[in-house]
Amino acid sequence: MISESSPATRSATRGRRRIVADPLTPRQPLARHASAETAAQKRRRRASIVLPAIGGPLLVVAIVALATAGIFAWQVTQVRDDLEAAMEQSSLLVGAAARGDVDGIEQSGNDIVARAQRAHETTEGPLWDLAAQVPAARNNVLAVRSVTDIAYTLTSQTLPPVLDMMSASSEGTDAQAINLKPFLNAGTVIPTVLASFDEATRIAAAMDRTDVVPQISEPVDELVGLITQATPILQTVEQHLPALLHAAGADRPMLYQLMIQTPAEIRATGGGVAQWLVLQVDGGRVDLLSQDTGTELMYVDLPARGFDTENGSLLRLADETRELYPAELTNWSSNFNMSPHFPTAVELFQTTREWTEKPRFDGVISIDPIVLAHLLEATGPLTLASGEVVDSGKAASVLMSEPYERFGMDNAAMDAYFNEVSAGMFAKLTSSRGDIGAMWSQVVRSAEEGRILAWFDDASLQDLAHQYGLDGTLREDNAEATQLGIYFNDYSIGKLEYHLTFSQRATCDADRRTMTVSMDLQSTITDAIMSGYTLGLRNIERGIDQRTMMLDVLFFAPPGGEILSTTPEIGDWWDPRFHDRSGSDHDNPAESRTLLLAEGEARTVSYTVQLPEGDLGPLELRHTPGAHDTPVTIDANCAPLFGSPEGSDNLRLSTIG
Repeated sequence: MISESSPATRSATRGRRRIVADPLTPRQPLARHASAETAAQKRRRRASIVLPAIGGPLLVVAIVALATAGIFAWQVTQVRDDLEAAMEQSSLLVGAAARGDVDGIEQSGNDIVARAQRAHETTEGPLWDLAAQVPAARNNVLAVRSVTDIAYTLTSQTLPPVLDMMSASSEGTDAQAINLKPFLNAGTVIPTVLASFDEATRIAAAMDRTDVVPQISEPVDELVGLITQATPILQTVEQHLPALLHAAGADRPMLYQLMIQTPAEIRATGGGVAQWLVLQVDGGRVDLLSQDTGTELMYVDLPARGFDTENGSLLRLADETRELYPAELTNWSSNFNMSPHFPTAVELFQTTREWTEKPRFDGVISIDPIVLAHLLEATGPLTLASGEVVDSGKAASVLMSEPYERFGMDNAAMDAYFNEVSAGMFAKLTSSRGDIGAMWSQVVRSAEEGRILAWFDDASLQDLAHQYGLDGTLREDNAEATQLGIYFNDYSIGKLEYHLTFSQRATCDADRRTMTVSMDLQSTITDAIMSGYTLGLRNIERGIDQRTMMLDVLFFAPPGGEILSTTPEIGDWWDPRFHDRSGSDHDNPAESRTLLLAEGEARTVSYTVQLPEGDLGPLELRHTPGAHDTPVTIDANCAPLFGSPEGSDNLRLSTIG
């Protein structure tokens, strides 16, 4: 008899649990209840027989698939993080470049290149090849590859040479110089940048956008848009690079006059020129040589110097031009810019250089105190030796009004103060401590307001100034543009126009081919203004209140046009020197009227022009840039005269520039 605990019994028991008995033991009959096995139990029993045979391979496949998906998801996250971090570093790079932080430039630049490269290499891996075979994911996977390809193309090709060029900006700078050395090497950098732009654009154009999610496609479109905007700018720079390098003193030292016009004593191109800086640019380095004033140029001794004594002028002007302006246009530097044709002022200054036996300027750049105020928004405030802080909100007053009240008639103290402010501004702007990008934005803003003018002796540079509307010239025909404008010259001999605000508007009668231009003027001066420098000196001998502005208002028609009427019809004051005048300047017919604007008074001046027959170039409505912003509006009914009825682009708001 065999015991239940014997090996045979244990084996049989195990066999029943496994359904198959130990082959060494005779098969035993099943228990009675097993014969009543249900259908569900049979299915489970069959499954338990099959799963051990195939479960192992399926499980391995499932585990591998899950692991692969996890790795791919991690790579996707890594690519996203690298691209986002590269974008963040791009902002840091721009900031470092603006501050002249060479270490920051190199650190951010190298990090951007490394991250773009890693993202690119990751998306070129086998898992991405596998994911691209899945129809539902294919285009998005390939799109991400395109994004990383674009990023790597731009960073690897563009950043290294650009970083090298920007890093060079830190070499040899001091408080009195701007180091333009990096730009002397731009000729080798720009073609590389443009080539990377072309390659990135090609990659983007080849991208299949079908079913691509916006999170991928939209950044690509934004980047292509930026490339589209930047490409013509770089192409223009590349085109004009030889001229720009010449201007930067790459060939020889260049001598420049930085003219500071003061709208407080208003003149046609801006304001009286009482001070200017003489700058030398040599090999990309800008140095301040001197700060000059117009005192020594007052009332030039013409006969002794052998100039055009017949016309009483430093230079010979056409008779019709001499008739339009007072004689003092040509014998006092503060009046050299009474003509709205900026090169006239330049020519007069060049003549005085000959008179004082000094070398002629290679270029003349004009700015006004509002430009300096704009730049202080980018650089931060200026602190004077006295501890006084001059910020962007205070700069206009400091340079055009407040010191006259503070120093009274103490010329020496006032000149010293203005010289300190001017030198401090120059040092601040050339110290490389400011945000270059922010400063450039303020330069563009100032140019659009007509507060920056430029003239160059070099023809290619002068063409460039003309192309960008900085030459401040009166056009001698209407092919390129049709110019109309109202300009102001101060007759009071004071600084009253700091307290003058004005706006400009124009309407047209297209059927009659006429145009009416108006300016609304407002005097904001108060009894609190007491300085003899501000109050009108010339008013005294005429018995006019010293706070009343005496303005010479110049109305200009385009070449071939005719001035039909003016308001006022005649001037408010007549005397042998300052009466109503008419003439032309560079073939632009013009009329002059003297206007008296009393304290707190508002007046409107206007004129109507018969436009010439024939096709007219785009309208340029011009005015003198004042001490404050000038709102300008042009009625849409003017558009048909200067292009197609829908051609609003043919109506340009313009100051002197």
